[in-house]
Amino acid sequence: MNINNFFHRNWWAIFYFNFKMLPFKQAIKFPFDFYGKVRFPSLKGRVVINCPVTRRMVEFGRAESEIFPSERCIISIKGDLVVNGKGNSFGSGVILEINEGAIMELNNDLLNAPRTKFIIKKGLYIGNHVRISWEGQLFDSNFHYIRNRVTGAIPPIHKEIRIGDYVWIGNRVTLNKGTNIPNHSIVASNSLCNKDYAKEGKEYITIAGSPAKVVAEGYERIFESVEYKLCCELAAKK
Repeated sequence: MNINNFFHRNWWAIFYFNFKMLPFKQAIKFPFDFYGKVRFPSLKGRVVINCPVTRRMVEFGRAESEIFPSERCIISIKGDLVVNGKGNSFGSGVILEINEGAIMELNNDLLNAPRTKFIIKKGLYIGNHVRISWEGQLFDSNFHYIRNRVTGAIPPIHKEIRIGDYVWIGNRVTLNKGTNIPNHSIVASNSLCNKDYAKEGKEYITIAGSPAKVVAEGYERIFESVEYKLCCELAAKK
């Protein structure tokens, strides 16, 4: 264990959150870990773990570099946080708000960089092995109603966001309501996503722009592996 991480842990938040939100048999294994300053405006909702419980299944506030020093995490759970796997990490300065009646679902190996905002009014599904870079925004709501002055129609303001497996989302990307990112996709930095990009059944797509559209096909991120390390070594020699 990194000694700096040990002393940086927020032990009050670790004990408080686990024993407040989980049954004793789960809480005693401390599946939720917290670093640095944390604020809990509301914990009236539920945490549901649908897999074997282990230590540090979900982390909040870990700062891995001096580029983004530790900042306060704000976590409000009035709906349901569903955990189906382990290895999920949220960087420092994250804002997570799951509203009443909303569901946020995690699977395995989410790595979320600092200062990302999650405001969930209906639903957010995050697949396996997802990477979300710095300062992302995930809002599944317009927050305010609008009316068509001709027809009088008032469209719904909430719609679920879905992120598939092995997706890489660049820095400062915004995912708005109804966004659906298919498996093995790349979302370029500063993109604004607001539709179902999986409806044509394609995977391995690159999405970019504001509003975002498919700009390339057939690419995928090389995740941390032997191949990834080889790419780093070759780049260093150039």
